[in-house]
Amino acid sequence: MFESMAFRNDGEDTVLTRSCSYDSSYEMVDTPPALRGLEATKEETEENEGPSQSVCCQPPLDMTTFQSMLDPDGRLVNEHALRKAVFRGGVDPTVRKDTWQFMFGLYPFLSTAREREVMSAEHHFKYHQLKARWKTLLTMSSLGRTEQEQGVSAEYLDDDLDFRVESFTDDADMKVPAMDTTNISDETQQQLQFLEIQAQVFAGRQPINMKDIRKAVRIIDKDVPRTDRGHEYFKGSGNPHLSILRNILITFAAFHPKVGYAQGMNDILSRFLVVLDSEVAAFWCFSSYMETIQTDFMEEGMLRKLTLVKQLLKELDTVLYNHLEQCDVADMTFCHRWLLLGFKREFPFDEALRLFEIISSHHMELSTLDVERVRDQERARDFLREGGQNRVVGAPLNTDFTFELFVCVAMLQNIRQQLLNCRDGTEIFQSVSGLSGKMDLAHILRKAETIFMSYCRKSVIDCFQIVE
Repeated sequence: MFESMAFRNDGEDTVLTRSCSYDSSYEMVDTPPALRGLEATKEETEENEGPSQSVCCQPPLDMTTFQSMLDPDGRLVNEHALRKAVFRGGVDPTVRKDTWQFMFGLYPFLSTAREREVMSAEHHFKYHQLKARWKTLLTMSSLGRTEQEQGVSAEYLDDDLDFRVESFTDDADMKVPAMDTTNISDETQQQLQFLEIQAQVFAGRQPINMKDIRKAVRIIDKDVPRTDRGHEYFKGSGNPHLSILRNILITFAAFHPKVGYAQGMNDILSRFLVVLDSEVAAFWCFSSYMETIQTDFMEEGMLRKLTLVKQLLKELDTVLYNHLEQCDVADMTFCHRWLLLGFKREFPFDEALRLFEIISSHHMELSTLDVERVRDQERARDFLREGGQNRVVGAPLNTDFTFELFVCVAMLQNIRQQLLNCRDGTEIFQSVSGLSGKMDLAHILRKAETIFMSYCRKSVIDCFQIVE
C-alpha cells in the first residue's frame, strides 16, 4: 500500500507525491493541477474514441483540391496528401481520371506537365507497337485463314465498324495509329519519329510465345463478351470498347508470360477503361496495377492472402473464427472473389469503384507512419482510461494485414449473427453469396476502420502496472 502523502511546492504548481511502501527510492507523482484540464475521464475517452481518419465522412477529392497539390510546373509534390485524401473520401468523378494516372503509375508524382507530354507519346508508340507485333505474328502463322480463325478478331466484334483502329497491309505488317501532329514544329515531329523507332525496337526485343497467346485468346474471347455488359460503357452489340478490352488483355498476356491471362483480369481492366477512357492509358495503368497483385492470380499467392484473412479474424473475433472452423470453412475460400476482384461484385459499380481507389491509396497500412501515430494515440487513451496506472508499449504489428483484409473481416462481422446461426459450410457459403449488392458501403468502411483501430489498440500491451 502507499504510505504517507506529502505536498511539495516547486514554486509554480503543487505536486502530490506518495512514497512507495515497497521501495522508498521511488515516488508516484500525480498530475499537476495546471495540467488536470487535459485529463479525460473514462466516459469522455470512450465517447470521443472514434476513428481519426474516417473513410466515409469526408468529401471526395475534388478538382480544386487536386489542382492545389500541383506546383507551377505540374508536379504533384505531396503524394502523401493525395493518398490520404483518396483514402478519406474517394475521388470525385471529375478528377478521377487525373488522379488515377498518378496513383496507378502512368506518370510519376514528381513529373512535370512537359515531361508527361513526352511520356504520353512514349506510352502511345510502345503500346501500339506491342499490339501490332502479336497481331502480325498471329496473321503470319495462320496465312489463308480468316481473322477470326487467326485470333486477330472475334465473332462478337463487328468487323465493319470504323472503330477498328489498325488494318493490315499486303505484307501483313501492322500500321500503328499516327499521333495528331497538327501545329507542332518540325523538331517535335522528328522527336516523335525517334520515339516511334525506339518503340519498334522495344517491341521487337520482347520474347513472345505463340502457343501461349493462342491459349490466352481462347479464354479472353469467352470472358470479354460478358464483361460489365450492363454498364453503359460496354452496352450494345459490336461495342467498340469490347474490342479495346480484348486488345489490351491479349497484349498484356502476350508480353507478361509469367502471369499470362487469368479469368478475372477482364473485370479489373474494365474499371481502368471506364475511368480513363483511353486504350493506351488503361493498358499501362492496368499493367502497373497487375505488377502489384499478380501473385493473387497464382495459387500460392491467393492461398497466402486467404491465410492472412484467417489469421486476422482469429485474432479479432475468436468466436466467429471457431464457428467457421467447426463448419469446415475456416480456409476462407469464400473471400477469394472479394480479394481477387477488389470487391467489384459485392457493391454497385460506382461504389465498388470508390472502394477500389480507397484500398489502392495504400494510405492507412500498418507499415505507415500514420498508423504509428494512431498507435501512439491509443497508448495515450489507454493510459488515461486506466488513470495513469498502466504504462504501455506496442506489440509487434503484422504489416501483411492490409486494409482490404480488414474490409473482409468487416463484411463477415456485418452478418456475424447470421453466420453463427449457420449449421454447416453450405449455409455459410449461401449467406456470404447473398451479400452481393445488399451492403451499405459507408457502414462497411466505418466498420473496417473501427476494426483496424481495434487491431492497433489490441497491439498495445501492458508492460508495467503499478501494484499497490
